[in-house]
Amino acid sequence: IIIQKKEYEPEIAQVIRQSRPGHIQRIKARDLVPGDIVEVAVGDKVPADIRITTIYSTTIRVDQSLLTGESVSVIKHTDPVLDLRVVNQDKKNILFSGTNIAAGKCRGIVIGTGLNTEIGKIRSVMTETEEEKTPLQQKLDEFGEQLSKVITIICIAVWAINIGHFNDPVHGGSWLRGAIYYFKIAVALAVAAIPEGLPAVI
Repeated sequence: IIIQKKEYEPEIAQVIRQSRPGHIQRIKARDLVPGDIVEVAVGDKVPADIRITTIYSTTIRVDQSLLTGESVSVIKHTDPVLDLRVVNQDKKNILFSGTNIAAGKCRGIVIGTGLNTEIGKIRSVMTETEEEKTPLQQKLDEFGEQLSKVITIICIAVWAINIGHFNDPVHGGSWLRGAIYYFKIAVALAVAAIPEGLPAVI
């Protein structure tokens, strides 16, 4: 889903900066910063969250279904929205990053870029959600840790109990061979102690 969201990120922006007033520069959208003046027209993908300041056409319509789910394009305007708690659908003076200009032409000031845009915030939340483990996964992790500790203790105990048999004649009287032999037994015990159906259940 996150990859799909990235596909809607614009690549190019038409910006007017103080260094060259009145001249429109085409730059990469990722190079935009808050305060830049950006111009968009029909067919353009909005490069950042933009507060509309000037409309050069009769109306400006935007397809923002990607963000709000609205099935039809929305008419935008320059009038201020006084309610700070208003939802995105009612922010009629804002162009949202990744949405498309369906009709008209306008100019505005960048108020958010990257993860500070509305669509960027959604992606951040989605990323955090994907990284969080479910209660079941957390319980399974705890069970796995406890099981591994118990098995390790038992294997060490089995190996230690047989220290007196390391020099048995069956091992050729070699303490090292006896130690390796009982170490293999301990490892085999550890493997056998894991429930056979556990991976399938998980």
